Amino acid sequence: MYLINTKTLQLQFFLHEAGHAASCSVGTKAAASSLPRYAILSHTWGANEVLFEDMMAKDRTAANKKSGYSKIEYGCRRAAADGFDYLWLDTCCIDKNSLADLSETINSMFRWYKTCSLCYVFLEDCQGPKPYQVSPRSTSVPRWFTRGWTLQELIAPNTIHFYSAKWVFLGTKADHMDGLSNVTGIDQYALGGGDLSKISVARRMSWMANRRTTRTEDMVYCLLGIFGITMPLLYGEGSKAFARLQKEIMKETDDQSIFAWKEEDGAAYRNSGERNGLLAYSPLSFASSTPVTKFYSPRPGARRTAVTSQGSVANLLLCQDSSSRSNDIFFAILDCPIGHMPGVLAGIRLKRKDAAGNDFIRVDTSQVFEFARCEKDGSLALEGFDPTKEQRELVEIKSRAVCRNWVPRTIRVLQSSVPQLPPGFWLVPPQNMSSSNEVSLQMVHPLKLWDSQNWLMQPSSAASLTPKTGAAQFKYKGKQYFLIFGAATVREGLRPWCAIEQSSGRVTLEQWFTQFKAEMDKPNGGARRSPEIDVKIRPAKVSGNDMFVMQLLTR
Repeated sequence: MYLINTKTLQLQFFLHEAGHAASCSVGTKAAASSLPRYAILSHTWGANEVLFEDMMAKDRTAANKKSGYSKIEYGCRRAAADGFDYLWLDTCCIDKNSLADLSETINSMFRWYKTCSLCYVFLEDCQGPKPYQVSPRSTSVPRWFTRGWTLQELIAPNTIHFYSAKWVFLGTKADHMDGLSNVTGIDQYALGGGDLSKISVARRMSWMANRRTTRTEDMVYCLLGIFGITMPLLYGEGSKAFARLQKEIMKETDDQSIFAWKEEDGAAYRNSGERNGLLAYSPLSFASSTPVTKFYSPRPGARRTAVTSQGSVANLLLCQDSSSRSNDIFFAILDCPIGHMPGVLAGIRLKRKDAAGNDFIRVDTSQVFEFARCEKDGSLALEGFDPTKEQRELVEIKSRAVCRNWVPRTIRVLQSSVPQLPPGFWLVPPQNMSSSNEVSLQMVHPLKLWDSQNWLMQPSSAASLTPKTGAAQFKYKGKQYFLIFGAATVREGLRPWCAIEQSSGRVTLEQWFTQFKAEMDKPNGGARRSPEIDVKIRPAKVSGNDMFVMQLLTR
């Protein structure tokens, strides 16, 4: 563990192991008897940060000229004034050229923040006086509250001091506990140093749902300490890292709330294949899982979920879905309460692969159902579900459908592989409700790539993502319009574009698509502008997947 000497601004290395610590200055082998008290400076990365190699260089001229160097100077000055000889900062105290050092640091980072004596949080875009507001009149939160890595940096330290962009003290974590909890959705119990294992897996996952990291894998690695997990770093594996994390979590706990996720923002099409499993594809799938808690007394007969190469073997309460025409559709109760009414349980819908088999897939991944015990008069029992007793009759709260003959059963839920799809084009009607109702889709091209339920053109491979990917014809206020869209490959990556034009009525949509000469550098792609309707395209993230959103706009 490298620390910055707050007086000399030199790096010093400490070998920190269980029950043992030793240190040596850069270039020496002098040992120290114990790890010193140290502070940590938490921040968000900028464009010109001082890196480990800059600090190790004999000539600090280049480092001193970087804008990030002032952050080190101010941090060390503040720490020294508070009586600390050492400060840790992630930009320059991690040797990212060493995979071993990087892996050890990431797997140990939660513990390092937990054991630091004081954590300074520098909010470079905050004017104060509240650390969770950019300015007194703004409802925006500082960037620090939107980043993935800062989640553990908020939870782990016992003491946090917040500082504004001008290094003005804004108070401590304890001072702002109510506001911090409201802004982040994190329990005050967790912010105050409570035992995180007592909080459901789903709830902890929800804390990450609205945060972002530069690399996909880091959305997972910054959660390791939150779940007390260590695992190897495999940069380049993409979304598979999240599957690995969930499997490691299931080895440590029998908390079935890990299955209480759903696809948000109409993105259930990502899971619409034949082999949907119990594992989520991204922390974003837990965005609505804040109300999910966990049983402290597991249901009798329940056992820890086992993960195989093909799926998950779990013991669940099952009941046939009487509203389905198929005998192979079931509801499954998860051993985790949901919501504020005692004893309301989360549930998911499963489909049996064949009548005689024991293999299932998850279906209807856009929903997590809620079940409760039903009284004889049809009302919900106030004392709710009793996991220690046999359940014969439960009601699905939203539909009020009564489900009977629940039985515990050990089944295997098959898991699909993470879909590797290029960005899709999502057509969004005008946000004005009256205008939205006047838009009717007539046809699309090519039809084989179209998801009619979500108004989504999803290329099946990178090869089918071309400058002219697809087109749609729709009717608005009695007039026919053609919409064309695609993406061009430029040096910076993919550049989406789209154009809209009123139909002349003389050619079909497919003919117009073939004949249209895209001029992507011109307004509206070179097409004639309509006085009544327009379209804007922008990149977006939907459940962790890249997407191009095409928003129709009425004039």
